[in-house]
Amino acid sequence: MFHPSKLRRVGFIAICIVVVALGFTFWSWFYTTVRLNSARSIGVFPSPAEGMLSEIRLGWIGIQEARVVLASPENILGEWPHVWYVIACVWADSRADGSPVGSPTHDFDAPGWYLLDTHEGWVLMNEDSALFVGFWMRIFGLAGDDRPQVIHDPSISSTPMCVRQTNK
Repeated sequence: MFHPSKLRRVGFIAICIVVVALGFTFWSWFYTTVRLNSARSIGVFPSPAEGMLSEIRLGWIGIQEARVVLASPENILGEWPHVWYVIACVWADSRADGSPVGSPTHDFDAPGWYLLDTHEGWVLMNEDSALFVGFWMRIFGLAGDDRPQVIHDPSISSTPMCVRQTNK
């Protein structure tokens, strides 16, 4: 039926595909755990909003007002209750690096970060790897227990997102 050399070639190709798939899966586990451990070393927070506010305290000097204006689960590729994106509005004297806050059109910064829910709490993750790590967290059982969180959604209000609550 099958010629032995053809059977060997098909078998070799099948083994190569399995090896590549296993290698990619191992690399994904390694990358995910390294990124999560690195994020844990920076800080573990009780909620996405607390993680954002903690980063604001480190990143700005002379904070006059800071508040979370959007905090919600990421909905790419379905519901991911362990991957959240958080945006805040910050009015301050300057950023920690000395650069000015705002731009010619507004007097505030609007930083945004991804936060991922682990078993220990929420950790900050760079945008470049948050979705990849978030996907594999679920696969490898590294995602948190989907603790309920308060969702801040500015679309339910007619007030613009970054309007100061306090006087200058």
